[in-house]
Amino acid sequence: MKIIIGRRAIHIGILATHKNEEIQRLEDAAKAAGHEVKTLDVKEFGVHISLCKPEIRYGGKSVEGEFDAIIPRIDIPYTSIGFKILRQFQAAGVYVVDTAYSLELARNKLRCLQYLQKQEVQFPATGFSYASKGYDSIIRLMGQPPFVIKLNEGTQGTGVFLADDEKTARNLLKTFAQLDTEVMLQEFIQESQGEDLRCFVVGGKVVAAMRRKSQDGDFRANISLGGHAYDVDLTDEERDISIKAAEAIKLNVAGVDVIRSERGPLVIEINGAPDFTGEYGLEKISGVDVAGEIIKYAEEGKARYDRGEGVWLEPDTDLTPQLVNKA
Repeated sequence: MKIIIGRRAIHIGILATHKNEEIQRLEDAAKAAGHEVKTLDVKEFGVHISLCKPEIRYGGKSVEGEFDAIIPRIDIPYTSIGFKILRQFQAAGVYVVDTAYSLELARNKLRCLQYLQKQEVQFPATGFSYASKGYDSIIRLMGQPPFVIKLNEGTQGTGVFLADDEKTARNLLKTFAQLDTEVMLQEFIQESQGEDLRCFVVGGKVVAAMRRKSQDGDFRANISLGGHAYDVDLTDEERDISIKAAEAIKLNVAGVDVIRSERGPLVIEINGAPDFTGEYGLEKISGVDVAGEIIKYAEEGKARYDRGEGVWLEPDTDLTPQLVNKA
């Protein structure tokens, strides 16, 4: 293995579902840092699970022992297969920048909020009920409308609705219940309407941030829905809550979405595969080499892992054994 001026070059696998600008940026950053890199399509994998001869195959060929570090960038439609492959790399003792467990917590909004609650990270009040007979009590606890209704799993602002009154809220809740789809009812923070902060956390530090603002009166600020992005100076409190939110679910690379409220910053979502490219992307708006920061963290994390300071089994807050990353 080559040496790069006192550092060790590593072979990085980017576990993805398709090649896009973001993946290309990660590849370029890895090569610029002197590492070998290959993008791996989760749909091309096969695994053999065995005590005698476990094997991970890609494109029909064994890749056992080929990669030093895995960076997961798994899109929602391929969550199930993507996380199965990621777990197999973990089982094989390969260093991963983020574990399947932490990424699953980020994808499941309700479970994520339960972890934030346990770590006393501030977020808008949220209600959930599976049965329609629980809707009235949940709505009463939430207070006065409007309410935000969110699918439990969604991204880029999709599956997020604004209910201006109790009747609309009940109708939406009942509709999704008939579709057997889990949703949450959340407090609407009026003063933050159409605006939020995307704080990009890597290895326990906010490396870049931007302010997103709707351009058409939409209460959602997502760039994918037509919002624009602007440079922003975060307060110490906004940095702290972003870092604490990522740490609450042991996520090392995270896009933490924060809103400014009269009672201080509130976390509204944590994204485990946040994009950072595009016209209004984080790299362009902030001027920060976000891809380079991720690659640098992968390199440093692998070095810690080799010293026995990286990933190992320990109980989570539910007392269930899991694999976690420690920065």
